[in-house]
Amino acid sequence: MAEPGETPASLRLVEDFLNTRSVELGTDDVGTPAALGEWLRDRGLLTAGSPVGPDDLRRAVRLREGVRALVAAHQGELPATPDPGDGLDPAALADLDGLARGLALVVDVTNDPPRLAPAAPGTVDAAFAAVLAAIADAAADGSWARFKVCREPGCRWAYYDHSRNRSRAWCSMETCGNRAKARAFRNRAR
Repeated sequence: MAEPGETPASLRLVEDFLNTRSVELGTDDVGTPAALGEWLRDRGLLTAGSPVGPDDLRRAVRLREGVRALVAAHQGELPATPDPGDGLDPAALADLDGLARGLALVVDVTNDPPRLAPAAPGTVDAAFAAVLAAIADAAADGSWARFKVCREPGCRWAYYDHSRNRSRAWCSMETCGNRAKARAFRNRAR
């Protein structure tokens, strides 16, 4: 069980993965094959010595941005057309569908309760499949309904909405919420 203010265990991997890219700062914690390999190994998703190449990095970015689009679509925030400054690409959702079809998951009956798990642990594909399995776990335990990406186009940080009525729109009211409200005020004043 997650502590108040903490992301539930079923979504921590997904949140961490999405937040490897900061739209606002223009940084990417998994921006090279070596950095991706280190990130995956640090989370026990990739065995030592498993290679990570440029194609794996491209697929990781596709997976990450596809999952970000999936979260935005789930919360009704995915734009119909791409906007370069938005941090969301509607085409990434369809790309995720294609990518997900190639990632093998099995039902692990050794867990109680049984759950989805990567078919061949320790590989890059298994690490990517683990992200999808985490989404399925979150959907099953109900936490997926509160998982969101920041509504601020220049941010798109992933977070878990702990608000009582599930109405939180920004990762931070102090930063992104204030920006959005100031922008709305300026637009009304025109």
